Amino acid sequence: MDKFEGCCFECDLKETCEEVCGLNPSKCGDSIMDEVSEETGLQVFQQGQLAVLQKIADIVTAKKKLEEQEKELKEKLKEAMEKCNIKKFESDILNITYVAESTKTSIDSAKLKKKYPEIAAECSKTSKTSAYVKVTVK
Repeated sequence: MDKFEGCCFECDLKETCEEVCGLNPSKCGDSIMDEVSEETGLQVFQQGQLAVLQKIADIVTAKKKLEEQEKELKEKLKEAMEKCNIKKFESDILNITYVAESTKTSIDSAKLKKKYPEIAAECSKTSKTSAYVKVTVK
């Protein structure tokens, strides 16, 4: 087997290991490699994570379908609650509250930045966000 500098997710010493791992990254789909080119890293990632990628795609697709069904069912409930003049329904299974139509006010930040850049800068705040993975199913 070819050796590479890195650690394997399955290794108990992965956090503190300073030695060369004996696993071949092209055959170990759980490896982390130090200083790999983007092209090589992409190939290793794609080979090793193909099953995970497919599972995520399946879950995202199923989630979208479920969210569409939920939206349709909630619309039916809303119409029934309006028709029957029900504001709240409680049961052992779930509670439903009718929220009436309303208006809200928000700031058009793009317009504010363009028209009053100093005020926009003065009132802006910077906050740190955590890293995450965004997945889009085609």
